Amino acid sequence: MTKNITEFEILTDIAVPDLETLWRDLEARSAGDFFLSWDWIGCWIAATGIPLRILIGRKAGRVVVLGLVAASQRRGRIPFAIPGAFLHSTGNPDQDVITIEYNGFLVAHDGPSPDMGQARAQAEDAAIRFLLRGQPGPGPRIDELHLRNVTRSFTQDNRMASASGAATATSRHGGLHRELVWSKPSWRVDLDAIRASGRTYIDSLSANTRQQIRRSMRLYEQQGKLVATRARDVPQALAFLDGLKTLHQPYWIGRGEPGAFAFPFFERFQRRLIETCHPHGGVELVRISRGDTVIGYLYNLVYRRQVYSYQSGFLFEADSKLKPGLVSHCLCIEMHEREGAGVYDFMAGDNRYKASLGTPGPDMHYVVLRRPTLPIRLENGLRSVRGVLRSLMRSP
Repeated sequence: MTKNITEFEILTDIAVPDLETLWRDLEARSAGDFFLSWDWIGCWIAATGIPLRILIGRKAGRVVVLGLVAASQRRGRIPFAIPGAFLHSTGNPDQDVITIEYNGFLVAHDGPSPDMGQARAQAEDAAIRFLLRGQPGPGPRIDELHLRNVTRSFTQDNRMASASGAATATSRHGGLHRELVWSKPSWRVDLDAIRASGRTYIDSLSANTRQQIRRSMRLYEQQGKLVATRARDVPQALAFLDGLKTLHQPYWIGRGEPGAFAFPFFERFQRRLIETCHPHGGVELVRISRGDTVIGYLYNLVYRRQVYSYQSGFLFEADSKLKPGLVSHCLCIEMHEREGAGVYDFMAGDNRYKASLGTPGPDMHYVVLRRPTLPIRLENGLRSVRGVLRSLMRSP
């Protein structure tokens, strides 16, 4: 399908409506996740105002690969600026706080097949080689490419060789260097598998987790009936977002963290995403109440039978037996179990509740791929020397 792509180009003068047409057409022919849908990408472009630099790959004149890159300049351990680019993120922490996951290039496919993953990897590798050839097209050169929250680590097992974890190594794809900045586990609930097993969701959990949830539900229902309510329209969804914020922020500030809503861009982006996607069911906000008291809000993204648990806020009380997070997610998962969703995805993070409520999904990686330019070779040499010195200092 995407083998032997010979035509790539970068455009900087395409109008957003024309890009939307291209993107939606390829999206319909792809197996991408919500974060590569036009719903997310279009809102990201509008919210950031980022200059468009679009990679297009064609086969026989038909678009089969798309990606957006943002230019960057980095000064590392050497007195040279290293030009680079971020795929579907900006490199600005105040904007990247929205956290794209399942990142990558949007790639066409011809339908389910055993080698679909391999074909996508081949297309992505071709796109990466094009971008990292130095001056791939209009705009500044690219000597390093940042890939945040991708499900490929680009190790030897998935086509780009690397000798060890966070150290760069020469790959067999054009001599690129690779740095694995970090990896994070993800967690999910396979609702199709649970239905096929004949069990309910709560029966699929460990005995300890079931006991905690059921005890907490009994305690809550002594004070009022537990009800999960979806926002019915955009105004109510935005009101639920406000309620989520009032629960989310105190919890994270109490743990010494700023909380997502401390970043103005985060809230602006979410409001735009809700206004864009709620009318056609692309996002949902769910309020969980016991009687007249709200115990939690869940903000989920919904796409192709997959529910992505994106953000939340819970009412934590003095009684530690009350588990608003476990109960809220359980009620929401059971709702989607009844309605036929395929996966409830907690996404990346090593939070204990995710491991309790779900099973392992794909790991998410932050990978940087670099051309072997002189500045980058010098930087890698300095990194290696520092690693040796640290090992010597730790030795008895």
